[in-house]
Amino acid sequence: MNSRENTMAFAATIAGSDPSAGAGIQVDLKTMAACGVWGMTVIAALTAQNATHVLDSSSVPAAFIKKQIDALEEDFPIGCYKTGMLKNAETVNIVAASIPEGRNLVVDPVLLATKEYRLLDEAGQERLVAELLPRTTVITPNIPEAAALSGITITGSESMEEAAYWFIDHGAKAAVIKGGHAHFRLGTDVFADKDGIMLVEGEVAPFTDVHGSGCCYASAIAAHIALGYPVRDAVLEAKKFVTGAIKYSWEYAPGRRTMNPGWQQHKTYYTKF
Repeated sequence: MNSRENTMAFAATIAGSDPSAGAGIQVDLKTMAACGVWGMTVIAALTAQNATHVLDSSSVPAAFIKKQIDALEEDFPIGCYKTGMLKNAETVNIVAASIPEGRNLVVDPVLLATKEYRLLDEAGQERLVAELLPRTTVITPNIPEAAALSGITITGSESMEEAAYWFIDHGAKAAVIKGGHAHFRLGTDVFADKDGIMLVEGEVAPFTDVHGSGCCYASAIAAHIALGYPVRDAVLEAKKFVTGAIKYSWEYAPGRRTMNPGWQQHKTYYTKF
C-alpha cells in the first residue's frame, strides 16, 4: 500500500450533472470535499436545468460509463460509490455490472425532479430493484421514492418502517427512509438494517423543498463510509451535516433554495464587496 492510500479517503459519485450546481454531481463533490474526502465522478447523465426546472436530459452511453468506472478502479482505492440520477435501465445495468464486488455503495434512487420531470424511466426503476439493490450498502429514498419502489403506501410511522424493511428483504444491507415528507413525524428518518430500526432525528428547518438535499445526504453518508465509519455511525454523522446544510441553505433564485455543503466554512455565498 502506498502513502497516498494511507492518507486519503476516496469516494466516487455516479450521477447526473446539474449546471446550476445545486444538485447532482456538482453538489456531491462539494459535500464530499466538505466531509474531508477526495470526491471523484462518473458522469451517468446530463441535464439542462436551472434553479427552477429541468428543461431536458440526456444519457451517457453505457460503454462510456463503464470506462469511467474502470479508469477510476485502475488508480484509486475507492472507499464508497454513490449513485444518483441514472436515467434508464441500460445505465442501471452497466453500473451494477461495473462496480467491483465488495465495494461499498450508497444508492440515492432519484426517480423524479421536483417539478415531476422523470429522471429514471420505469424500466430503470425495475432494474434498480433487481440489479442494483442487492449490491447496495445503504439506500436513501424519500417517502415518495420508497412508496414507488416498494409498492407500500406510506401513511404513518408503521408503514414507513415496513418500507424500510422491504428494502432489506430485497437485498440492501441497510435503508434510510427520509422523513422530509413525513407530516406524521417530520424530519425524522427511519434507518433499518439486520439489527433493527433506528430513528434518525434532526432539526426541522422552516424551509421546504431545498434543492439538492437528497444528493447531499447520500453523498455525506458515502463520504463517512469512505472515511471508515460503520454504516449506522455514517448515517448519524451525515444527518448532522445535512441538517446544517439545510439550515444555512440559501435562496439562489426567487423562492428557490439550494443546499449549502460549505456551511461550516461559508454561511452565505453573498457578495462581500
